[in-house]
Amino acid sequence: MSIKQFLLGATMLFTASAFAQQSQPAADANEKAVPVQAHQLELAGQLVRYGYQTKSALPLIQAVQIYKSLNVGEASDDRAKQSEGVELATGLTKTDLVSFDEAKILADATKFADGNKTLLALIKDSEKSTRGAVPGPIRKVDRVLGGYTDTWTIRFRGGEAAYIVVSGDGDTDLDLYVYDQNGNLIAYDNDGIDDCVVSFTPKWTGTFYVKIKNLGRVYNRYVLVTN
Repeated sequence: MSIKQFLLGATMLFTASAFAQQSQPAADANEKAVPVQAHQLELAGQLVRYGYQTKSALPLIQAVQIYKSLNVGEASDDRAKQSEGVELATGLTKTDLVSFDEAKILADATKFADGNKTLLALIKDSEKSTRGAVPGPIRKVDRVLGGYTDTWTIRFRGGEAAYIVVSGDGDTDLDLYVYDQNGNLIAYDNDGIDDCVVSFTPKWTGTFYVKIKNLGRVYNRYVLVTN
């Protein structure tokens, strides 16, 4: 085989491989095998929302305990985010009643505890407790305007099960869609509430676009958690 033939064959092989990656989705959705950690994170978001709605300390404490048990940390990278859409209403205002910041959650739990010694002891224990050295999920808190879609650009490793959890503040419906870099829809959760969970396994390491769509008329403060 001549060098020219070898180079031609190598070029055709590379082109075929690149076309195969473009023509097939970069991941398989794990609709029936969502990791237990993802469901625990979804529960934590629901507890936060319930605790604020009822001004109850215990649900807030339990949410923080879940975050700490899973070693959820703040995203250290400045993840790329784009927002686009058409504002559905103007002049509407809202008061932020829900926080997904652990320190703020515990501070508010302290107020709601109203001097209850048992609850205050749990809060104190939650302030210092952590599971250990193994890195856990990464959290990012943001807000999406009414009628807008936030798009986060996140890389996931090939062959490793990935999950994404979104918990909103309860004021609007949020839908979650995940696309690969070729525009293929990988996974979604659009069930009419603002708790969203998806799981998928990338076939190769690459970039994915995580879209959070706000179907309401006011902004929604949410927490995005990925492993």
